[in-house]
Amino acid sequence: MSMHEILEQKEQVSTFQDLLYPFKAEGFTQEYWEKKPLMVQRGDAGYYQSLFSIDNVDELLDLTRPQGKSIRIVKNQEPLMASKYENADGSLNLNQIYLAYADGYTVVVNEIDRFWKPLKALCQNISAFLNQRAVANMYLTPKNQKALLPHYDTHDVYVVQVHGTKHWKIYDVEYPIPLVNSFQPVFQREQLKNVRNVTLHAGDLMYIPRGVPHEAVTTDESSLHLTIGVYPTQWADLLVKSIMHLAHSHPTLRQSLPIGCLQPHNLTAATAAAMNNHMQALLQDVLTHANAQGALQLLAEEFRMSQQARGDGHFAHLDRLDEINVHTTLVKRPNMTCTVQQIGASARIIYPGNVIKGPIHITPALLFIASSTNEFQVAEIPELADENKVKLAQKLIRGGLLQVAAV
Repeated sequence: MSMHEILEQKEQVSTFQDLLYPFKAEGFTQEYWEKKPLMVQRGDAGYYQSLFSIDNVDELLDLTRPQGKSIRIVKNQEPLMASKYENADGSLNLNQIYLAYADGYTVVVNEIDRFWKPLKALCQNISAFLNQRAVANMYLTPKNQKALLPHYDTHDVYVVQVHGTKHWKIYDVEYPIPLVNSFQPVFQREQLKNVRNVTLHAGDLMYIPRGVPHEAVTTDESSLHLTIGVYPTQWADLLVKSIMHLAHSHPTLRQSLPIGCLQPHNLTAATAAAMNNHMQALLQDVLTHANAQGALQLLAEEFRMSQQARGDGHFAHLDRLDEINVHTTLVKRPNMTCTVQQIGASARIIYPGNVIKGPIHITPALLFIASSTNEFQVAEIPELADENKVKLAQKLIRGGLLQVAAV
């Protein structure tokens, strides 16, 4: 069975591989990722309909009523004042959104994966695959209009064309791989070189690495596209985390800077030279003692804690806590990638959105649960008395990691 037939059968684009099809994820990461744009032109207008559609826009706006930074109404880089489309109490006035759209404004809703289940599932799966934060934004643009001037993003962008057509101009990179969340300049077109013209139709995809200048305009029809923004963890992040990890055991890294050193009149050439020498000595100490494993462990913990479980009816499992016994069959909830750590006399299991701690002797039990990929009975949890197996199972259900296999 082909990938397309599989997608037709399950009627959902839900993984990074689904997003890229027919490109293989492994080939993409080797050839395109952080290197150059990729265009996937499928000739299949309905390919992304399971994610979101033009008919869903009113429903999204009506039910979620986004406010503040969650929504932008913009044309040619100029945002419409919020007072033009919000009621006196700050709530969204949908009729004013319609008027703005009719006047040529693009409707942008940020992080709609918070509100739309298929997009939440896709972004969670992308995050799990790439180990990077992924969010989805929506852009609805009327015909023959432009929302933004030429610019680059400081995160990777996957443009998912859902409805209509949009024409893109892609320019040569002047500042490759900018720091995530750094300044994003807006360019005059004459500053940019070697334009590449691309037209995306419904069902098409374009990958734009961070730092690649681009702009887009609609044609004689409106356009609805999603952007999946992916925010990578950089080598600079690992180095910073490595220094912070080392600082726990090296007092010299925890010492304060000299008093008054940030005042301009105190920053003499001699002071700067002395501080530079001391900083070089500290960096040499870091080179000698730092290790990637500890820093990666901290980054992994932060990443997993930043993830969220899907809403999957877990309250029903909490209602059955008193029924748990050694014969109960359990399973990990979807997308629950776990890490088990031993710190001193304690063990802990880290998973999306939570961490559960216990005495060191429960480590084998936590490792068993972390590595499980199928259903298991409470009795199978190793190296604990039956009573403690039940208590651990209840604690992990309460903490959102496990659920009863059938409710």
